[in-house]
Amino acid sequence: MKDKLTTNHRVALWRRVAILGLALLLLLSLIASATGQAGAAAAAAPTTLVFQDNVSPDAAYQGVADTYLSLYEPNTAYGTAATMRINPNVGGRERGLIKFDISRIPTNATVLDATMHLYAWYWSQPFSLNITAYRVKTHWNEFTATWNRATASEFWNAPGCGDPTFDYDGSSGVTRVVGNNRDFFEWNLTSMVQQWVSSPTSNEGVVLIADGLSVQYQFRPSEISSYSVRPYLVVTYIAEVQTPTPTRTATRSATPTRTSSPTATATSQYSPTPTRTATVTPTATRVPTSTPIPPPERRLFQQGRFPTEEYQGASDTYISLYRPDANWGSQDTLLINGRNGGSERALLRFDLADDIPTGAHVLSAKLSLYAWSRRTLFGMRVAAYPVVRGWGEHSATWNQASEHNPWDVAGCAGIGGDRLEDWVTSRFVYFTNRFYEWDLTPLVQRWVDNPGANDGVLLFGLGVDQELRFRSAEWIVADQRPFLAVTFVAP
Repeated sequence: MKDKLTTNHRVALWRRVAILGLALLLLLSLIASATGQAGAAAAAAPTTLVFQDNVSPDAAYQGVADTYLSLYEPNTAYGTAATMRINPNVGGRERGLIKFDISRIPTNATVLDATMHLYAWYWSQPFSLNITAYRVKTHWNEFTATWNRATASEFWNAPGCGDPTFDYDGSSGVTRVVGNNRDFFEWNLTSMVQQWVSSPTSNEGVVLIADGLSVQYQFRPSEISSYSVRPYLVVTYIAEVQTPTPTRTATRSATPTRTSSPTATATSQYSPTPTRTATVTPTATRVPTSTPIPPPERRLFQQGRFPTEEYQGASDTYISLYRPDANWGSQDTLLINGRNGGSERALLRFDLADDIPTGAHVLSAKLSLYAWSRRTLFGMRVAAYPVVRGWGEHSATWNQASEHNPWDVAGCAGIGGDRLEDWVTSRFVYFTNRFYEWDLTPLVQRWVDNPGANDGVLLFGLGVDQELRFRSAEWIVADQRPFLAVTFVAP
């Protein structure tokens, strides 16, 4: 009887010890969890960096590029000037450009606030001025950018970084009223800086365009000798930190320690191990599935050159309101005229069927035309519309698509019957003796999926009394002929 009581007493004692042990482990787990959360909170604290040449983040920083563009001296670069001029006359005849190297901010950071600060030191009249900062999209060089050129070898799409679609993002504007006061003025660039942080290669800075009365303002650039008035950018951000996650996981893994003392529990603890090992097998079987995916292929289509010298699949002509029954399919020029709602329009088509298999996935498709002449000094936006009916290169005119087959509306203007209502893409054309390109990716995908739907494109000048001339597939200099570059993945 005494032995039985002693045994019962021991069992009760072990139960109390086990309960106390579990309670202690639970308490330690809660403490560790709280510590991990506190560490995570500390890691997520905002960080603020200031970017200013030779000042911050450190004295070695040289990441600010700035200059200005002037219509008065369209071929002069001002990257080494000690001032940055901004003038609203003639739609902004002097404009500032500035960008900051912010690569020290991790790409996974969330930007909470970003402000750019510029020091105004001169104004020609005692008037305030609205200056808007737009996100630049075209790459430019601080020491070679001019009103006409973005770099030594590349032109702006429109002079003065002037194309709101291709040179800068016209919807990104942040406006600041600048008054006649020698002081810093700031622009909130939070959304732009977030994009640059997430996609560092997109950082081409901002263009500063003025609007208002005829007054010139000048700001200090990064070249000025006085560090205190140089431009600077202040960025506050939170960096995503991954380290707290394994700390919390390690705390939970202590659970097997509580069950390891009883032998039976330890046995059951090991039994899941083979299950985890078995999961490696299906992982290995997934790897070979990626092998058969074919690499992207690229094809160029250009008369007499690509894909082979025998290629004759490029058809082009233009149609003219002024000679509505004339065909220009054998001419070496394509005319596009914006007068009278588009009085001269170009038609182009490339045969793709023999070189891109049906069902291929088109990654990119760009049409390139060589501009060689313009009638006036103005540029013009040219839109590409999908054509939805067949036409003949040597029979199409303003009145007819092919011989004895009139357009629904003269000039390939019938919506739904001749062409679609919405253009696929557009491009601002200004300079001559260079190629311009139009992105036709979704349209070429449609042609690849259904080769019978390939009736090419209509190029249409929008809203300006300007005539542009491009080289056609008949031009004697083969490398200036129109071409279509297509990148795709075979089915």
